[in-house]
Amino acid sequence: MDFVITCLPGLAPLLADELAELGMTVTDQGQAHVGITGRQQDALRVCLWSRLAERVLLPLAELTVAPEEAPEKLAAAVDWRALVAPGGAVHLSLDHAKGVRGDSRVSGKRLLRALPPDITVSPRESGASALRARLDSDTARLWLDLAGTPLHRRGYRLAGGRAPLRENLAAALLRAGGWHLEARPELLMDPFCGSGTVLVEAAWMAAGVAPGALRKDYGFLNWRGCRQALAEEALREAAASLENRSPLPALKGFDADPDALKYARHNAERAGVEGAIHLERRELGALRARDFASREGLVVTNPPWGERLDQQEQAGWLYAGLGRLLGEKAPAWRAVLLGAEVTALDRSGMDLEAQWKVRNGALTNFIRVSRPRAPLPLDPLQVGETPGFELPEPAMPLFNRLRKNGKHLRRWIDREDIQAYRLYDRDLPEFNVAVDIYGDQVLVQEFKAPSTVDPEKAAQRRQWAVSATRAALGVHREQVHLRTRERQKGRNQYQKQATQGRFRVVREGQARLLVNLEEYLDTGLFLDHRPMRLRIAEESAGKRFLNLFAYTGAATVQALVGGARRAVTVDTSRRYLDWAGCNLALNGFATDRHPTVRADAMSWLEECREQFDIVFCDPPTFSNNKDRDDFVVQDQHGELIRRIMKRLEPGGVLYFSCNYRRFELEESLRRWYAVEDLTAWSLPEDFRRGGAIHHCFAIRHAQD
Repeated sequence: MDFVITCLPGLAPLLADELAELGMTVTDQGQAHVGITGRQQDALRVCLWSRLAERVLLPLAELTVAPEEAPEKLAAAVDWRALVAPGGAVHLSLDHAKGVRGDSRVSGKRLLRALPPDITVSPRESGASALRARLDSDTARLWLDLAGTPLHRRGYRLAGGRAPLRENLAAALLRAGGWHLEARPELLMDPFCGSGTVLVEAAWMAAGVAPGALRKDYGFLNWRGCRQALAEEALREAAASLENRSPLPALKGFDADPDALKYARHNAERAGVEGAIHLERRELGALRARDFASREGLVVTNPPWGERLDQQEQAGWLYAGLGRLLGEKAPAWRAVLLGAEVTALDRSGMDLEAQWKVRNGALTNFIRVSRPRAPLPLDPLQVGETPGFELPEPAMPLFNRLRKNGKHLRRWIDREDIQAYRLYDRDLPEFNVAVDIYGDQVLVQEFKAPSTVDPEKAAQRRQWAVSATRAALGVHREQVHLRTRERQKGRNQYQKQATQGRFRVVREGQARLLVNLEEYLDTGLFLDHRPMRLRIAEESAGKRFLNLFAYTGAATVQALVGGARRAVTVDTSRRYLDWAGCNLALNGFATDRHPTVRADAMSWLEECREQFDIVFCDPPTFSNNKDRDDFVVQDQHGELIRRIMKRLEPGGVLYFSCNYRRFELEESLRRWYAVEDLTAWSLPEDFRRGGAIHHCFAIRHAQD
């Protein structure tokens, strides 16, 4: 007999391999089906043992006929007495091919009306002989579905949480990664396990449990032509596989959603493998080297990819964070990822071994098998002793100052493991620029000269500044990014300065942060707050953290990397909050659990009822907004701090900072609260040459 085994479009090559391993003779292969020839028991075995199949179809009729005549012709071409017992029920699913006019539901009703009168029609596949039909422009086909309900419904999953993964798609991920082989790794991990489908499928695959072991309802049980003894024997063999299991390797699943983990535990229990799977509530960013203790292992996962554009961008940086984590902690492992966007998958930075394009309902997905890439150490740029090339004489004073500053900072950079720092900040009157290092990139910021300065002379000095910087650091011109800064008014500070920039990743402590050296006035990282961010990382374990006027969320990332159990990020700029979301994703944290809130901080504090253990507040000197009155830090910081202190847990601390150089803390705050001036401490070594660039205070409740 000939049978057609269907699958998700794109999985046919994997299905064909699986069917060959099950002893089937493969005769045909398309995008979403594999043809086999064999005996009745072979079809039953596919129903019970194929992990990738969706349906097992027995061809009943194939006619060359126009669609408008096809329903009745198909009904007349079949010996229904050989298929359905008198009084038996059938369920029909009929599809029109693309280009066939008319309503497929009407065609289906016509076919059913043409059946013998003692055959009843069932609205469900369960408990009925399942029929499937397709009408093309000149061909009509009818099949008997021996599976009945789709084979991906194993019977162990009663709840799946949000966007659950199909069981046969999970099995395809595992097969793509070689988990079906006897020489499988000793550890499998799913860091975004959701309701645990990948883990349960992995356990059953490794233990030799039939994917149909729990199912009691199959289409072949209602097929009059099925030999009862064969069916009973096939069902017994599959059920027995639950008891006669092979030893299982280690299986670990992590997720940030407690409800998803609850579903995963229930699903594992129904599958009989709850004792074999370790499930734990943890985010990707909280995984440590001990979680990858096996020398070789396999990560199989379906990371969240998001529906909105901002979520898709965050998904890309989440893949980047996953690739970096595996490269650092598990470079000898293999990873199998399911994703919807190739550009997002590319962000993982892993070496691609194989890829399958799969149609999953309305979505196009990609299965990727990759090898992590061990990260190369990135030493920050430092100044050499001699120029990298000959400089014009007017550029030499700046080169000499860069060399002097670099020599002063070198030991500090090495000791503190600094990757982003300020090398020069308007030390010389004739060079009104700042030079910042971001890993292997340089940002030269020119402060716009007054209108009294000859534009040609200003341009010449700018060129000398860039040349001196390149010669001092030994970099190519493509590594140098030049900006011109001027006093911003209104909302200009949020506008793009160029059109073709891109994000770069720099490391600060244990955190990775995104900077943009080309598009915006600011890079996304205020270097002078480095000590405060690292202090927050040290103090945040187990704490609730609030970041007000959060900018791109760098302090939030440090709190979470340091072990904060919850973080809330508040800013009025949607652009910066999206940036913050990408920063969180890059470090393995999700905005679902650690929300980014677009709101005016003063108004939000009035409505907030949540308490926090650590608050970081770094308001601008001045800010305007069409939805509220202008904010002036010197005038309004007192009320701002009082509102924050209402949300600060006893024993907690507010770190308040501002860059208004003439700032003076409201005297009444010192009477009501315990205030510690941290300004001198908070200035890092690379910002001490120009005096206090900001003010910083630790504020606690007085009884603390």
